[in-house]
Amino acid sequence: MPDDDRTAGFLRMIDELHARYLVGVEGVRQVWLIRHADAYRDLAALAEGTLDPPLSERGREQAARLAARLAPVPLHAVWSSDLRRAAETAQAVAGAHDLPVVTDARLREVRTYWDEGREAVRVTPGEYPFPEPEAEVVARMRAAVADVVAGLADVEAPLPRAAVVTHNGAIAMYLSSVLGLRWGQLRVLPQFTSVSVVAFKGDQAVVQSIADATHLA
Repeated sequence: MPDDDRTAGFLRMIDELHARYLVGVEGVRQVWLIRHADAYRDLAALAEGTLDPPLSERGREQAARLAARLAPVPLHAVWSSDLRRAAETAQAVAGAHDLPVVTDARLREVRTYWDEGREAVRVTPGEYPFPEPEAEVVARMRAAVADVVAGLADVEAPLPRAAVVTHNGAIAMYLSSVLGLRWGQLRVLPQFTSVSVVAFKGDQAVVQSIADATHLA
């Protein structure tokens, strides 16, 4: 095979690879899934009903670090779950971009036994531990993220991008669904204020990074 044909074939393969994973192609929209900052270090007592503590002092520092990291990043929308720990983290991010925060209860954490006023049921390692079924969490997260992506349709920018502040279990289950995995197969714990990037184009959804928290280093 002539060198020119070999080179052209290799470059074509690279272009096809990039197109498959939505790297450097037109028409892509990004969602940055962010776990809320810490809300538990100063927690002295659990309130009745759904767990909804505000950020701790440590969490406010983490949120400030996150906001500083994202300040130079072009953001076109900021969404959040309606729980305080997520909404307060989102406000820190949105403030640097002069954007409103859109709250959506579908972005809440997976419902736990603690939210129901009960102690967690002990399960064997690897067994699903929550009263809210995994399929229901994935369905509501997928619906919410689809609305986030749709909201970027009219953004005139090379890469429309939204920050979505949500929760550990919800992020892990959503990312697992995009990757074709089930509960427990994605052995990653999204740390506080960690960022996971998902790219979208048409029916394609590609996970481009998972649980990056280098801004806390």
